[in-house]
Amino acid sequence: MRRYLLILAYVLFCCHSQAQNDSLLYRLTPFVKGGLTIGFFEGKTSSDSSVGHTGFHLETGVWFPIHRGKRDTWCLIPSLRFITKGDTWELSDDERVFANMQYIEMPVDVAICFSSKKCHGLIGGGLYIGYGIGGRLSGSDNLYIYHGYRLKEKPAVFGSEVRVNRWDYGFNLMGAVQLWHLYLSVDFDLGLAKLAPSRLDGNDNSSNVAISLSVGYAF
Repeated sequence: MRRYLLILAYVLFCCHSQAQNDSLLYRLTPFVKGGLTIGFFEGKTSSDSSVGHTGFHLETGVWFPIHRGKRDTWCLIPSLRFITKGDTWELSDDERVFANMQYIEMPVDVAICFSSKKCHGLIGGGLYIGYGIGGRLSGSDNLYIYHGYRLKEKPAVFGSEVRVNRWDYGFNLMGAVQLWHLYLSVDFDLGLAKLAPSRLDGNDNSSNVAISLSVGYAF
């Protein structure tokens, strides 16, 4: 009986070790995540005070190992993300302008995973491309934009009134700490595409910047 118990313990140990090597970032692993996004415009020529835009994101993708080592592995991480971006400007104590933009993005990152007995850590970066699918410009009742459009009427950001560029692209930096199937991550989008042509500012050279904090699950 004792011999059978030892054999069973040995089999379980081998299975556990193999599972550690084959699970999560050591195999093709789908994931989902979502959380808070803080966005703002970088490079505005206007002197208005920017306080940023608070939104959210939802993302699904896959960790694809491309090189495996004893203590680390390199992963290719393509994903599809819905994200809200934008900014808020304080023109005075009682006047504000809100830009809320919604995008579908496709980030593609390369990351290195450092493994320990209890958790994994990832750090990496890559490129992303996005397309604006909606959003509104709003603000105080007495504010107008070009050609007399009132912010009270909330014109479409990507519509004929404001004409913000729908396409967005740039660099994405990411980091994550993963404990078995659950993980926490942070992403930093640095946009390269100019939001102009727009009627927010005739000389506006702004681009999107966003910081995303996520809670995720790896299958």
